[in-house]
Amino acid sequence: MKKKMMGLLVALVFGSLSAWAQVNAKYCLTYDDFLDNRWVPVDSLVEGRTKQLPQLKATDDQYKILTGDKEADGVLKKVALVVEYGGHLYVNCRNLRCNDIPLDVNNYTQAYRYEKNKLLVVARYINGGALLASLAGDVVSIVAPLDVAIPAGVASTAIWLNMDKLNNHYCYLIDTEANAKGKIPVTRLTDEVMEKILAKDPALLGRYKAVEKKRERQSASNILPVLMEKGLIKN
Repeated sequence: MKKKMMGLLVALVFGSLSAWAQVNAKYCLTYDDFLDNRWVPVDSLVEGRTKQLPQLKATDDQYKILTGDKEADGVLKKVALVVEYGGHLYVNCRNLRCNDIPLDVNNYTQAYRYEKNKLLVVARYINGGALLASLAGDVVSIVAPLDVAIPAGVASTAIWLNMDKLNNHYCYLIDTEANAKGKIPVTRLTDEVMEKILAKDPALLGRYKAVEKKRERQSASNILPVLMEKGLIKN
């Protein structure tokens, strides 16, 4: 029995190490860097100080990218705009502004490439403000414990939200660099915006409008599949 338990423990340890070995985390400081494909390995932030691999930390209402190094974590928290981790994009909402109003988010949320040079951010909508996608009950495939770090090999399925779990989320589009104050204006995809996007595709526009309730119609769960079919974003 002890041998079996030891074998299982060894397998779990090696499996965990294997997952960590697959970590591929990189970041862009600005929107222009993202446009120009100027990515920087997160590991470079801690070179010479620590060998800890970058972690994606998930709690009930936010994502954080952590290295265990105070200086590096400060860059990721306050300066970086986009992080690619586990094959997915995460956008730092700290300096995003919708109609000059800050999103109620100071960390990262999931995002998609929109067309070739834009970013689509998905954030929860609560009490008139945007809030990060909550993990509670919305986790895909693997339910991750709250307030834990998740290796990239697992992150792609553990905390990426399914379309049908995004009824209380809206979509925000980043298509410009930060202003002189360092704030980035974002556009929420409303009925008016979607009508412009789908103006030449009446079938998809009809599909979008087929949802009667406004909040459900403008939710990410309704918008994202339409944008995917239009070829504007990829899952």
